[in-house]
Amino acid sequence: MTAILSDEQLFRPGRHVFLSPHYDDIPLSCGGIATRISRGGVAPEIALIFGDHPDPDQLLTGFAQELHEQWGLSSEQVIDARRAEESAASALIGAVDTYLPFHDAIYRGSRYASDEELFGGTKDDETDMPFRIISELNLVQADRSSVRVYAPLAIGRHVDHQHAFQVGIRLTADGYDVWFYEDLPYALVAGEADGRMSQIESPLASAGLVDVREVWETKIDAIMAYPSQLAVIFSEYVGTGSTRAAIDAAMRAYSQEVGEGIQAERFWRVTE
Repeated sequence: MTAILSDEQLFRPGRHVFLSPHYDDIPLSCGGIATRISRGGVAPEIALIFGDHPDPDQLLTGFAQELHEQWGLSSEQVIDARRAEESAASALIGAVDTYLPFHDAIYRGSRYASDEELFGGTKDDETDMPFRIISELNLVQADRSSVRVYAPLAIGRHVDHQHAFQVGIRLTADGYDVWFYEDLPYALVAGEADGRMSQIESPLASAGLVDVREVWETKIDAIMAYPSQLAVIFSEYVGTGSTRAAIDAAMRAYSQEVGEGIQAERFWRVTE
């Protein structure tokens, strides 16, 4: 049985920095641990990587406009609306948001103009992206013993999540304590988690389980703070309903599966 992390293990670092590729990723994937950390007296820091406003001088692709329509948001209001959702969710879990100056993949020209490209490989002209992201994080070498960074495993293979995963790999190599989280809702789809884990070349081992039973309702509250995304995420992608009850049931079932009977969030570390 995978070990449940103790309070001492959970709260040990002085800072907790969560790498969030997009709005909503941390409440969905780490809402429980973030809430526990904040209730323990330390405000978790969410580094929202790809949340900058689109370049006004660059025309949006038809694909980006189609996604805006699915979200029920106009191009002019999309970022402000999504930041308002993020702010509401972060207030619930007790987190502080920082926005990095990078555009979502759908706003980076025509590189990612379809679902196939968005969930395929990162483009060759973006190989420096992880290094650019690291340069924008508020981290210094002296912090290595007092900071824990949380990075996505890139389950689902969204290109922005792949970049964030590589940030975690590079920070691990640089001596930081990095815990990799399971990307939800992608992990809810059968086979996605196992498929991704089989592709990762770095050797991974479980960092442990975080018991989130006492903060479960807050986690769900935070997820519900993203009304523009719920139908797309849960009805269309996962195949469940987008009501609170349906979302709770889907998330609860997965958390109890990874928690071996209790509601938990599972984290991984590179072993070499």
